[in-house]
Amino acid sequence: MPLVSLIIPVYNAEKYLRRCLNSAMEQTFSDMEIILVNDGSTDESLNICREYQKLDSRFRIIDKENTGVSDSRNCAIDAAQGTYLQFMDSDDWLTPDATEILVQAAQKYDCDLVIADFYRVDRAVFTEKQHIRERGLLTRQQYAEYMMKDPADFYYGVLWNKLYRRSVLEEHQIRMDTELRWCEDFLFNLGFIRHAERFTAVQVPIYYYMKRKGSLVSTDWKKANAVLLKFRLLKEYKALYQSMGLYEENELRINAFVVSIAKDGGVARPLSRHRQKLDEEDYIEDTLPPGFTRVKHEFEPVYNNDSKILILGSFPSVKSRENNFYYGHSQNRFWKLMAQLLHAPVPVTIEEKKALLLEHGIALWDVVSECDIHGSSDLSIRNVIPANINQVLRSADIELIIANGATAFKLYQKYCQEHTGREAVKCPSTSPANAVFTLERLAESWGEVIAPFLS
Repeated sequence: MPLVSLIIPVYNAEKYLRRCLNSAMEQTFSDMEIILVNDGSTDESLNICREYQKLDSRFRIIDKENTGVSDSRNCAIDAAQGTYLQFMDSDDWLTPDATEILVQAAQKYDCDLVIADFYRVDRAVFTEKQHIRERGLLTRQQYAEYMMKDPADFYYGVLWNKLYRRSVLEEHQIRMDTELRWCEDFLFNLGFIRHAERFTAVQVPIYYYMKRKGSLVSTDWKKANAVLLKFRLLKEYKALYQSMGLYEENELRINAFVVSIAKDGGVARPLSRHRQKLDEEDYIEDTLPPGFTRVKHEFEPVYNNDSKILILGSFPSVKSRENNFYYGHSQNRFWKLMAQLLHAPVPVTIEEKKALLLEHGIALWDVVSECDIHGSSDLSIRNVIPANINQVLRSADIELIIANGATAFKLYQKYCQEHTGREAVKCPSTSPANAVFTLERLAESWGEVIAPFLS
């Protein structure tokens, strides 16, 4: 049984989904299941979910007709097996240690609810969102008193900066209201707070929340339902404080809640002054920049059961994609280098190239299976789906993994090493852009690494 169930509803999220799922897959905490609920997506979202399920067995997919995000979350809650529940939205992403931070706090204080800071992302910059600064264990009353100061703030209202003890939800049958399309998460939290007993806050941002057009419910729906919804929210909100004997002395502050519902956390007071720029690979524009395309790796890895060395590039160049095989640019030195190291003629056809590698126990693949890329520029690669390197490692007794160049090495470390459990050796790139290394220097450098393992 996993300790954490991470729940991610998915609906037509193909543009941002890989960033989201990469951040989930790369968590430093591993004792978790990741439940993806495809809510009747009409784009490539379901196929993307299936790709990640092949990469990592912790991913579970629930595929259903489109019934809305609340029903999607309820389906996942019903299916979850973890002691704790964590939530994400498919256009956002986690810090690498998010789940670990939440779990450590929950276990340290034996908490029912952990709440954390987060980053609010505005295009290419992000700002830290803070609130509770008190450390240690909080009672329900202490937590509610903090929330009273700014109850409509996203910090308290959303699901994704929190960790929930699942047994509280099951014991009291707390679920999302599927009739609502706005503030349903805040009502869920109010129900949970009424039954939870132990709380804590961590003063570390664990989540990147991206505010973007189209990510919220329609204005028309809010206008038509706002009055009824506000009265319902106020009723539930008042009931929470009445249950703790706090309503009478705080009646004015509590009733003022209705005028401040559904802020997105952009108020100056709770925000840190420090605005930072996103890493380029995390910044996804609404449309791809000029020159960028979304590209899938279209040809298979080269290997067999006798392969001992695995050489990994980053992603095929334009010429390689046109030729439908690795290192297709005429000025790339890879095939000349292999011929020199293996004391063989330079191969010309694809079949000759495959035969040369397999005869000497060499496997060949790339780290990236799919990405956004500008032409053939390795440095432009972003929004990555990694290749399933374990496919080769399960079939062949690979003794050495070589990354062809710094970018391939960096991408392997980031996306693959955790799942293979194997380190790679970085060799200088055979690309023509690496003009500092002549063919002779490449042969000398690669030869020192590869010679002891050659068949």
